[in-house]
Amino acid sequence: MFYVYILQCADGSLYTGYTVNLEKRLRSHNQGKAAKYTRARLPAVLVYAETRPSRSEAMRREAEIKALSRAQKLELIERYRSGDHRQDRDMDSLQADNPHAESRLT
Repeated sequence: MFYVYILQCADGSLYTGYTVNLEKRLRSHNQGKAAKYTRARLPAVLVYAETRPSRSEAMRREAEIKALSRAQKLELIERYRSGDHRQDRDMDSLQADNPHAESRLT
């Protein structure tokens, strides 16, 4: 099983990645041993995660999420926080412009 995840960095920016061990990867990020991007923006907090059965599916989903605007990523995170953990949701709803999306996480 593979995890696709989003971290919120100390500066409020969002980082998306995938891994086979979410706990270990989060620990590596916060120890400054993972991505160069997060190393300069610690601490990083896990705000979203989903599972995929294969590496190729996780990589595809990571690319989909990275292609979203910040507002769309925040909407995805809010859906996740509200208990909507469906992984195969209709991406059209996230791709549409949403002028009411919050500009940052609370």
